[in-house]
Amino acid sequence: MSPYRERYRSELRELRRDAYKLLAIVDLAVERSVEALRDYDMDKASDVIQDDQIVDDLNLKIEKRCMRLLALQQPMAKDLRLIIAILKIGIDLERIGDMGVDIARVVIHSKNKVHVKRLENIPRMAEKSRQMLAQAEKAFRENDAELARETTKGDYEVDALYEKVRDSLFRIIAENPTLIDDAMPLFLVNRHLERIGDHVCNICESIIYMVEAKREHLN
Repeated sequence: MSPYRERYRSELRELRRDAYKLLAIVDLAVERSVEALRDYDMDKASDVIQDDQIVDDLNLKIEKRCMRLLALQQPMAKDLRLIIAILKIGIDLERIGDMGVDIARVVIHSKNKVHVKRLENIPRMAEKSRQMLAQAEKAFRENDAELARETTKGDYEVDALYEKVRDSLFRIIAENPTLIDDAMPLFLVNRHLERIGDHVCNICESIIYMVEAKREHLN
């Protein structure tokens, strides 16, 4: 293989590694933001917000690498799909990171208020979303379109938990309207976690496109 071609292959490998790194950072942000909510840990919430710049910088690096490869190498077929998929995956991962930051901001603004309800289903939503993200990473690493399709089925569970939390909060407010201000932050958290599941589905769609050159709507 010529040095020029080897450099090209090396760039593609680096691009994949950056995508794996971004995924790991975003996953940690979701985990820590929900832990901060559960424990009212202001320091942890502040760390999540501060570390969002790392996500933004890494995603920008990925975008620039993709654009450089597209402009200078003019990749075809499988390589072209890989680059386009990583561009799209980066956008969804950045959005998931933003959801983690928004949850952390809820913690900061809550200022040690007592939760109006137990949080058992909210951590379950976060855990299920993170399980989906881990499966999506495996599908990406192994070029496994079927695993990507299977991963999206987890979004049904996320949506069911979302509805449980939403309906429970509505009941609490109906029984005691004075709690509406205290309940609103959990409505926001609930929505953010539901959206994370949607973004993981988008990632899975990008993986299927990368592997099979098919565009499927799985969300």
